[in-house]
Amino acid sequence: MNLWACGQLSTSPETQTWYRAIQPQFWTTALQTSQTTTFPTRFNEGANAHPQFEILYLAEDHQLALFEAQALLGSPLTPGSIVPQPRKAWVILNVQVVLQAVADLTQVTSQNIVGTTAQELTGDWRGYTLRSSSTSISQPTGTAPTQALGAQLHAVPGLEGFLTLSGKIPYGRVLAVFPDKLRSGSTVEFVNTASSDTHRIAGADPL
Repeated sequence: MNLWACGQLSTSPETQTWYRAIQPQFWTTALQTSQTTTFPTRFNEGANAHPQFEILYLAEDHQLALFEAQALLGSPLTPGSIVPQPRKAWVILNVQVVLQAVADLTQVTSQNIVGTTAQELTGDWRGYTLRSSSTSISQPTGTAPTQALGAQLHAVPGLEGFLTLSGKIPYGRVLAVFPDKLRSGSTVEFVNTASSDTHRIAGADPL
């Protein structure tokens, strides 16, 4: 990857509804992302990131949100293979997003700028922490390419998030948001219509 080219990516506003699947016990912290500084994800090395940062993943529709959360198992590409996760219950949040500067890595032109491909963006990242001298394949280890990309994108001034391909459904989109990078006027919001509670991440006003 050409990570130093991340700053050359064009950006555009993102203002629509996205979706997140969570378990009911996390209802009161619907948009919480503090756990992402500890647990690694596809675009965030978690506790090993330097510096650490938070990231919020949202899906473009209900089905994709369930697959991303592993609430649905199997493959949508194989008829009859989809089964629900039998041991957990799930709820889907409708999250209204108003962002001013989002890069779009679903576009081949953007992928070319940073020297990546759809295959690399959606491929294995967990193996980088699972391989070791005691496994039959011992390399590569360390930071996965997508995690290095996520860290570099977080470092781009003014960038609030990015669109990428889903690792679960190859024709679906995921929106990754950097909560600490939101500009003044940018928001990520979920309103619980049953209780009128509002969960909101908002950009800070300039000093």
